[in-house]
Amino acid sequence: MIRLSRVVSFALLLGASPTLHAAPTGLLNDTGQDTCYNDTVADGVAASNAASIARDAGTHPRQDCRFGRDAAAIAGTLTKTGAGVKGFDFTKVCFNGDLAGSGTCTGALVPNITAAATGSPTTDWACTKDNRTNLIWSLQSGFGDWTTYANTTLPNATNAATRCGYNTGWRPPTRRELLSIVHNGAWSQAIDSAWFPVTASSRYRSADTYAPDPSKVWSIDFYDGGPYYGAKASDGYVRLVRSGQ
Repeated sequence: MIRLSRVVSFALLLGASPTLHAAPTGLLNDTGQDTCYNDTVADGVAASNAASIARDAGTHPRQDCRFGRDAAAIAGTLTKTGAGVKGFDFTKVCFNGDLAGSGTCTGALVPNITAAATGSPTTDWACTKDNRTNLIWSLQSGFGDWTTYANTTLPNATNAATRCGYNTGWRPPTRRELLSIVHNGAWSQAIDSAWFPVTASSRYRSADTYAPDPSKVWSIDFYDGGPYYGAKASDGYVRLVRSGQ
């Protein structure tokens, strides 16, 4: 099953590379995969009905759908700070730094969110905070080369605009950080699109160089959630991130 293989790729990538950096809290999101599979059911079986398939003594035991935050969300036992599908837990952050439900944050999406590093009005939603990892993600999908645009031009403009109340710290994310917002139970876009609107079904650049060839950089594709690599000199999407405080 392709979706299942994406979860395996996620786990292998996290476990195999010592160069990946942990999220600030040391915590990771679950995968978003809450479907268990057998050999004949192509569309999968919901975790809540997986007793005969994925239980420890089942025909296909101990699948991801049975464990973690996603399974707890299905069972109704997961407590969240904000909201999000499955085990994800997000909160809106407005351009002026106020969280949704506090200060002057309207929760309405900043107009032309993908077009500029500035926002008007400043009381509109421009970033999403991940309450699990404590990372704050810009909603802007920038597009340009890796060396200049992703690492200098866009971060400088975003810091200068004091996006979401922060005038320092905006940077390209690591692979691990990008993987933390992949929703492996979704396709095109492989993300919780209610919290990351206007996400392209395409590859987003990370900060991590591809070690076998330093002219290339790792990306995560939000069409299928998989890791890829490509030339730093070519243009691509980038979404900036910073640690929360």
